[in-house]
Order: sequence, then C-alpha cells, then structure tokens
Amino acid sequence: MKACVSGLGTWHPATIRRNDAWPPEFGAARIGDRTFNDIPLPLGDAAALAERYLELEAADPFLGARERRVADGTAGDAECAAARAALADAGVTPDQVDAVISYTTVPDRIVPATAGLVAHRLGITQAATWGMDAACATLITQLMTAAGMIEAGLARNVLLTQSHLLLRAVPLLHPATPGLGDAATACVVSGRGRWRIVSLHARTHGEFFDAVTWVRDEVAEHEAPWWKQGGDYRLGSKNRPQAKQLMRDTVHFGAQTVREAADKAKLRIDQLTHLFSVQPRGWIPGAIAQHLGLPSEAALTTYETYAHLGACGPIVNWQTAQLTAKLTPASRLALYAQGAGFIRGAAILEHS
Repeated sequence: MKACVSGLGTWHPATIRRNDAWPPEFGAARIGDRTFNDIPLPLGDAAALAERYLELEAADPFLGARERRVADGTAGDAECAAARAALADAGVTPDQVDAVISYTTVPDRIVPATAGLVAHRLGITQAATWGMDAACATLITQLMTAAGMIEAGLARNVLLTQSHLLLRAVPLLHPATPGLGDAATACVVSGRGRWRIVSLHARTHGEFFDAVTWVRDEVAEHEAPWWKQGGDYRLGSKNRPQAKQLMRDTVHFGAQTVREAADKAKLRIDQLTHLFSVQPRGWIPGAIAQHLGLPSEAALTTYETYAHLGACGPIVNWQTAQLTAKLTPASRLALYAQGAGFIRGAAILEHS
C-alpha cells in the first residue's frame, strides 16, 4: 500500500479529576451496575495472564486509574484542536485536504456529523465530510476508508478525527466512571508520510450486537426508543452475560486480530516492535502483547494518567511513544481497537 499516516494530533482537557474526587465510601459501597467492572475469569490460554492482573485490581474501585481528564467544552471544540495539531504535524494545509471523517462518542448533536464543523473551523473548504461509527474500533475503519481513497486516487489527504467526551454522559458515582477519561485525537492519511500502512484488518461479530450499547431502563421491554421521551441514557448492556464475555475475551480477541493483520502483511509477530491498543483497563494492552509472545513493554499504555479513552486510546498511546522518543525508523507498529457491535480491527504500519 502507498497510503501513509503523515500526522497525529491529540487534545486533553485541562481539568484533572483525581481519585480523591470520589467520597470515601465510594469503594466500600460497590453499588450500581458493575457490568463493565466485574470481569469473569477468562477461559483458555489467556487465563493465567488475566488472572494475575484481575487479582491486582480486585479491591480497587478505581480500576488502576489515578487520574483522568474531564472536558467542559464541546466535542466540536475538542476535535478541532486535535485536527489542527494533526495537520501541523503532517505539514498539510487546509486546502490540501479532500475529505474529513469524524467519530464522536457523545456528539453535541445527533446530526450532522462533527466533521463538517471541523472542516469549516479549520478553513477546509474543498473537502467532503461525513461521520463514521464503529464505536471504539472506529479508528481502524476510518483508516480503511481513508487508505482506500488514497489508493484509488480519490483524495490526496484525508483528515480523521475521534473524540471521547464520555464523562459528561456518565454520573460520577457510576461504578465504571473512574475508569473513563475524556480526550480527542486526529490523524492525517496521505499518499506519502512518516508511517506507511502495511495492512488493515477488521471483523464484526454481530451476535454480540446487544452486548454494549446505550440504555435508559434496566428492563429492555420497558425502555422507550431514543426518539421518544424517557429517562436519561447511560452506557450499559442489553445482554450482560455477553458484555462480560467480551471483557473476558478482550486479550484473546486482541491477539487474534493482530495476528490476522500480520498474516495479511506476511509478517511474523516477532517483527512487530510496538502495540498501541485501546485501553479499557490499564493491563489489557500489555496482556495482549504477552499473549502474542511480545514483551509487555512493547505495549505502551497511558491508562493510569488518562483512563479509558475509547477510540482515542491507540493514537494517544502512539503519539506518547513518539513524543518520548520510543520510536525509531526500525519500528514496526500494530494498532488494535475493538468496539460495540462487536467489531475488532488492527493495522500494521512501518516507517516509510
């Protein structure tokens, strides 16, 4: 493939919420919906890895996070800031962008997509814009679309944005809230650039469609549809056993997907030097790396500082590694993401 990632951008809110923001009784109470906290022991050859990490955090109501950023602005503001940084990193001017594709976990409006606002604010006037939603796996599907456009000669540069301003939609005392953070990220895909896209791979498991979704009532049959009046929405599940199964099998799914992407690239796993993954828990990226036979250090994670960042996680971890000089021209990168639906995807990149 000739498509490359030519620039990265991240945005973090200024407000930091530390663990002392919760009342002392928060951990002792352990009340509410713990669907996304209490992960059952994994089965199969990933069990020993996960068991060790689960034991370490079993009594921690903050799930290993120490800090998380909390946004007080809009998703549009956040994505514009990340996009501006990505364009600067790529050395691409607004008039050179032919498409903007956005993903917004908690949009300011249901429609239109944030991409149009980003383009307008950044002076991108000659581009088509639209939204894309594969939940936390959207970065991979965005890369697939952008790379396809570059390869087909339909675009010179495609700007991709992602935002995860989830904390404004989840109550402070919800058991899963300490493990969530706000952020926005962006990347530019071009015909030439720093990181060449070697392979892209994604698969959907539609049988898990109900596992992770927005809910407004504990009893599904009593729940009003989104276009009618009803209670507040929150992140939840319409099939809790499946939600727990997905959390339980995240290490297995991650390793499987990266292997499949490496096979497409005709690469051995030991030829990969770094893994930048979603981080629903801080130990998951390292456990995926270990399950692949890579050192856990190959998977940088920023969970302790930023918590779970949804679709923004891989780019935050990638750019953190880049800014801390952990990447060299010999580096070969794997990105992994999974999202509600259930879709899992990976990308392999190498220095161009």
